[in-house]
Amino acid sequence: MFSLKPPRPTFRSYLLPPPQTDDKINSEPKIKKLEPVLLPGEIVVNEVNFVRKCIATDTSQYDLWGKLICSNFKISFITDDPMPLQKFHYRNLLLGEHDVPLTCIEQIVTVNDHKRKQKVLGPNQKLKFNPTELIIYCKDFRIVRFRFDESGPESAKKVCLAIAHYSQPTDLQLLFAFEYVGKKYHNSVSLLLLSIFSCRESMQTKHFRNTIKQIFKWGQNMVVY
Repeated sequence: MFSLKPPRPTFRSYLLPPPQTDDKINSEPKIKKLEPVLLPGEIVVNEVNFVRKCIATDTSQYDLWGKLICSNFKISFITDDPMPLQKFHYRNLLLGEHDVPLTCIEQIVTVNDHKRKQKVLGPNQKLKFNPTELIIYCKDFRIVRFRFDESGPESAKKVCLAIAHYSQPTDLQLLFAFEYVGKKYHNSVSLLLLSIFSCRESMQTKHFRNTIKQIFKWGQNMVVY
């Protein structure tokens, strides 16, 4: 004999699902925004993304991908990839691992592979073709090469023109190094004068005037390199 059993009632839960734990949230990849480290008063003039920095001359295996930035002080290449074939690490107080000061640039060469053209780019010059490669010859015998295969053509042209303009100014006083040192120098002199004037009541009048004269004489004879 077969026994007929009534069907079991279906249970429906009205509770909310458990919230996600921190492990699941942290496991999601985060997009890191690449930003340069700037000095006080340093500004970014132009930048271009999806740039490839060439490391070796005979192969592209060790090339790095990142962002090329031109400021009024230096050229910065920002990347998350580690530097290949590097046996030691060092840290500069003013420059990063892929930074080149504008005053260290000797010559700028732009290349277009499709049109087979290249041009030595100077200040206040026009660029009639979209560069696919940028070669920078430095005064310390370095040769830095950047490829713009995946970059926007107009963005690559603008960053090349910006590097040529700010690395070869018509007047040396327009360089950021002079402005940066000048601000530090004037700020230090102002603080020194302020400290002296604040305690002038406790100093004799003749001694106070002689001290001020010596300070101004020292400031006029000082040469900033």
